[in-house]
Amino acid sequence: MDIFEYLEELQEDIFSLHVSQIKSKYYEICVTLSSTNDAKRIQSVSLDVYKRKLSFGLYEASIIAKEESSKAIYYEYDLDNHWGGHFFVCDDYLPLEEQDDDWACDWTNEVEGPQSLEFAEIYSKNGFDTNQKAIGHTLYLIARTVCCFISVCNKRKSNIPICIGFHGQDPIMRMCRE
Repeated sequence: MDIFEYLEELQEDIFSLHVSQIKSKYYEICVTLSSTNDAKRIQSVSLDVYKRKLSFGLYEASIIAKEESSKAIYYEYDLDNHWGGHFFVCDDYLPLEEQDDDWACDWTNEVEGPQSLEFAEIYSKNGFDTNQKAIGHTLYLIARTVCCFISVCNKRKSNIPICIGFHGQDPIMRMCRE
C-alpha cells in the first residue's frame, strides 16, 4: 500500500475508531514498515506541550470563528517546517464527499499553532515516502499528531467542522462525518 492509501484509511479510522485504537494501529504499522525501535522512539515523544498549545490555538480560532460566523476551522501543520502549524478560520466549507478542499485556501483569519521539533527531526531523517521505513515513520508521526488533535477537539465542542492536514495534503482530514 502506498502512503496515500494509508492516509485515506486514517480518515476512515478517525470516523470509526477510538483514539487509543488509532494510536495502536499506526504504532503496529510503523513496527511492520520500520522497526519496533523506530516505533518506540516516535511513541516516546511527549506531546504534552504541543497538546496544550493546540488547545489554546483552537480556543482562539473558535472565538474568531464564532465572531465571524465562519463555516470551518482548519489546522494545517508543515512536515518540513519544524512541524509548525496554523489554525485557519474559513468562510466556506465543503464536506469530504465533494472532493474539493479549495475552501481551506480561502481563510479570513489565522492563529499560530505549535511546533514539534522532535517530530520534525525524526521526519527529516527519512522524508515522506522514499522507502518503507519512511512511510512507517511518516504515518505514525501523522497519526500521533491527528490523535493529539482529536483529543483537543473532543474537549472543545464546536458547531462548525474542524479539520486537520499537513501542508499540501489532499484531502484534508475531517474530525467528524457530516
